[in-house]
Amino acid sequence: MSGKLRWALTIIISVALIMSIFVKVYVFKNAETSVTSKKADITMEAGQLVKDFSSNENSANTKYLNKIITVKGFVDNVADNKADVSVYLKLKDETSGVLCSFDRAEFKKNAIKAGTQVSIKGICNGYLMDVVLNKCALEN
Repeated sequence: MSGKLRWALTIIISVALIMSIFVKVYVFKNAETSVTSKKADITMEAGQLVKDFSSNENSANTKYLNKIITVKGFVDNVADNKADVSVYLKLKDETSGVLCSFDRAEFKKNAIKAGTQVSIKGICNGYLMDVVLNKCALEN
């Protein structure tokens, strides 16, 4: 390998390394993992949010997508996996609900149990078979 090629590869690798360190330190470190400190754009019942999406998804996307929403409802179940914790809010006799995803560090395991009524704040990511809220935080 010639000296010029070796020198060019060394510079390229050095620049890539510096850029990756910058991204990790300044971008990801400063990114919030929840909406705890942010004010909700909308507060509503979980059932109404599901009805809005199931009746007219395009209109609901315009109104709710990427907004911080506080939903109130009853916990159907809590799923704890390695990456995160999901709380599912669902009305009786409904097929859809609101799936709220918590960062493991943000979730207070003993605070949420099936059958209890809660208020959860998160960012609306849309509607699959359920309305999905990410980066959630439990409201007091």
